[in-house]
Amino acid sequence: MRKAQNTYKKPKEFDIIRKSYQLEFFNFIEEKISLFPSYISKSFDFQNLPNTIQGENKITEQFHRFLNSQERNFKYNEILKSDFYHFIFENQSSGEKHRSYDIGVILGKETHNTGKILVIEAKRLPTPGNSRKKEYLFGNLGAVERFRKEVHGQDIKSNQAVIIGYIQSENQNHWFQQINSWIEEENKNPNESSLAWQNADKFVKDDSFSQIKISKYTSNHSRLTLEKIKLHHYWINLIN
Repeated sequence: MRKAQNTYKKPKEFDIIRKSYQLEFFNFIEEKISLFPSYISKSFDFQNLPNTIQGENKITEQFHRFLNSQERNFKYNEILKSDFYHFIFENQSSGEKHRSYDIGVILGKETHNTGKILVIEAKRLPTPGNSRKKEYLFGNLGAVERFRKEVHGQDIKSNQAVIIGYIQSENQNHWFQQINSWIEEENKNPNESSLAWQNADKFVKDDSFSQIKISKYTSNHSRLTLEKIKLHHYWINLIN
């Protein structure tokens, strides 16, 4: 009797780079994000924001709802119709070591999902409270520092992530100069022994993207053990 052949084939590893799914997300966010200031201005929560971390969370909840509503009418280009994938946005998405992201970008279809392909963190500018004024960059809750210390983003293979800045005073240019100034100060007088800040950590304005009330910046950072991470910063002017 002939021995039965094993016909099982190991499925190919999911390749998010080859499939350009992350590029599709950036197409999506840059097409839709300019609609958010009008969207949130109609929210009761936005008119009554507490001057605490809960206020930031309330804006992010609205941003999460906005992304899901805009996904429904987005025309996908990089994702082929035959792939049947679409974006699912998950608020307070779970990460490793009991940490959570503000928003996880998940690629899904009716039968399954691939898990997170990108993560989004968000910060108010300015962050409420004098002790938290540099929290976009530094500290236990610092958005950039969390990625650099691998508290966030260590489970995303592409070494990219997104940070949304909610501008509620001053303007984009003010915060661009202020944040780069803080990086320069930290470079000259470091407060963190395990994490060095260099001029290479400074933000760069992305002039290829410009919309009313929205600006984009990029930054590249070393991490404790992993490869460098590229952060895409979208700053939304929410001042009426």
